[in-house]
Amino acid sequence: MTKVKFLLEQTAQGLMPFAYFPGLVFSDGFMTSYSRMGQHSGCSAQYVKGKREAQYNQYQPLLKELIGQGYNDLLILNKQEFEYHRPPTTGEIKFGEGATHYRSFTLAEIGITKTGDLKRWFVADDDKLRYTR
Repeated sequence: MTKVKFLLEQTAQGLMPFAYFPGLVFSDGFMTSYSRMGQHSGCSAQYVKGKREAQYNQYQPLLKELIGQGYNDLLILNKQEFEYHRPPTTGEIKFGEGATHYRSFTLAEIGITKTGDLKRWFVADDDKLRYTR
């Protein structure tokens, strides 16, 4: 898996997302980054410390571009959460917990489709139950 974190930087055009790859060395002391304008370049860990995390709707076009560049194994490290739900299990209904269960997950837990979209459903690692968006 290729770890990536999407961050925002201030440019003349406004806030623009860029991808920071904390595990991909670009050159001595620099990690790989990617933006729509400059494409691949080096980025120091110090530079990203002052940057805000981008929200999914801000970086989705960049994510799709990265997938088009061949990044098919991305593990997105952003902490933004998305709400999913599931119906109660038979055991929960038996014990009077028959309501729909809602839960928040990060993209690292959910994963993305081959085209960079949010998955409509997935099976959670911890409880092995299917959650739907």
